[in-house]
Amino acid sequence: MAQMAKKIYIMVVSEIPGFNDRDLRVRMPELNIISEIEPVLIAKNPPAEITPAVWLKLAREIYQRADSAIGFVVMHGVDNLLFSACALSYLLPNFPRPVIFTGGQTGNVEVNNMETRANLVNSIQTANFPVAGVGLMFGNRLLRACQAIRSLDEPVNVFTAPLNGILGRIDFSIRLFDKISPPAKGRSRLYQKLNINLAVKDASPLLLADGLSEADKAKDGLIVNAGRYRQLPPPALDLIAAAGNLPVLVWSRKISSAALAPKNMILANHLTWESAVTKFMWARAQTDKIKELKELMAEDVAGEFLE
Repeated sequence: MAQMAKKIYIMVVSEIPGFNDRDLRVRMPELNIISEIEPVLIAKNPPAEITPAVWLKLAREIYQRADSAIGFVVMHGVDNLLFSACALSYLLPNFPRPVIFTGGQTGNVEVNNMETRANLVNSIQTANFPVAGVGLMFGNRLLRACQAIRSLDEPVNVFTAPLNGILGRIDFSIRLFDKISPPAKGRSRLYQKLNINLAVKDASPLLLADGLSEADKAKDGLIVNAGRYRQLPPPALDLIAAAGNLPVLVWSRKISSAALAPKNMILANHLTWESAVTKFMWARAQTDKIKELKELMAEDVAGEFLE
């Protein structure tokens, strides 16, 4: 790649009222001290309406600016943020620049919101470090995006992660941990396909009792949320078997083995829910062969595997 400029792009995927370059610099003059910044408006959707089409556009816009940036900060409301950040982890594997998602808990990400201001300042500071890949900066922690989960207990740290997913903390300064830089596994590339023709089922006996509908059979794959189960209930196994050659991703953090499962079943027990869904969308866009799907889902693409 060409020599990097000292520029950080602020990619806005949730509209900020009155947002523009001059407005941001005037209202947050401290940003001028940290870095040269350039806002890029990707979408004006409310956070809950961010879709795969926005993920693809965001990945493309980031990839095209890689040579002129030292890092990227993505402004995104809390709703759907984990899906967006996980998707970017798979759409931009081995990306050499930091991509830091941040925002606030308000419905719109407003620049004059104190929580958002602090998160934005911390994110821009972090984007100056050699942090490769996609992270989340909320509260006083930097997390690996594809290991993060929503926290229901902490008002400041909106997201949390297992120990190996916590990349740094903010004390009196930003302190990054050694594990922040995973070994490079190949060249950076941009993926521009996600398969969204998938059905999602809950492994509840009631919801699975009717089996597969004709609409389900027309999908390119199924995702079964079995997060509360230690073993699949019979209706779920019947549904997977009835799917025939249709690949079925089963997500659960409790089920430990799929050795006796139908051949079309792919067990994801080492990923967060958002990471499993977006990774399956990414993998299914690359192949329709179940064996290859299993291999892709078993590959550590972006440091997504949980301990």
